[in-house]
Amino acid sequence: MAAEAPVKLWINAYEAPRVTGYHAHEDGQLFALREGLQVIETPAGRWVQPPGWIGWIAPRCAHAAHSFGATAGWSLHIDPAMAQALPAEPHVFATTPLMQGLVDRLTSLEASSMACEARRARLVGVLLDELAASARPSLHLPMPQDKRLMGVASALANDPASPDTIDQWADRIGMARRTLTRRFAIETGLSFAQWRQQARLLKAVELLSLGESVTAVALTVGYSSVSAFIEAFRKHFGCTPARFFDEGMALPQAKKKPA
Repeated sequence: MAAEAPVKLWINAYEAPRVTGYHAHEDGQLFALREGLQVIETPAGRWVQPPGWIGWIAPRCAHAAHSFGATAGWSLHIDPAMAQALPAEPHVFATTPLMQGLVDRLTSLEASSMACEARRARLVGVLLDELAASARPSLHLPMPQDKRLMGVASALANDPASPDTIDQWADRIGMARRTLTRRFAIETGLSFAQWRQQARLLKAVELLSLGESVTAVALTVGYSSVSAFIEAFRKHFGCTPARFFDEGMALPQAKKKPA
């Protein structure tokens, strides 16, 4: 009996948004979108994946996924032995020209061709090396595990423009302000203020990915002015919202060859 291929590639497209409940794979999974937006969730947090960024799910990592709008992209299932250098939790990687070239070559190979398997595995090996060496932070919003804090975090992640202060949230959940701030920092690695800004900026990435204007996004996520939003975005991501999707992050469109 022939050995199973170490990598399996699919190119897919969906006309409507999709929600996938919690599940896990025995193998690792890399995936990216040419269009649309996807949010990956685990009990530990949520990861925003705009077009062109490469998502990663480790083997046996339970996760859920929610796509927005029509989506098209690719997914690559990888033998766990090949991907030991990648994170144990989900990650969303910004791409580089080399990564884009590797993906372009991978998606151009005949998916059903046995002759391409060894070449595909070598290309994936180089891609995994590049991803493992990537120093750019993931588009990740850590979530606290305390049930009361989780309720606060979920509400703010869904409505980052909420004007409620930390004192109001503390009163609402019956927790002292000092306790809230201390636990939030311990459980997320961020202060409440830092976490709240990250929630706003990741929601902004979601909305920008869906074609919303910078002005509309700034107001929707709770900034008092467009200039304040642009400056906060630039400090966090290293570029303005208008440049976010133009700096080598969009993957080339891959065409699926007939089987």
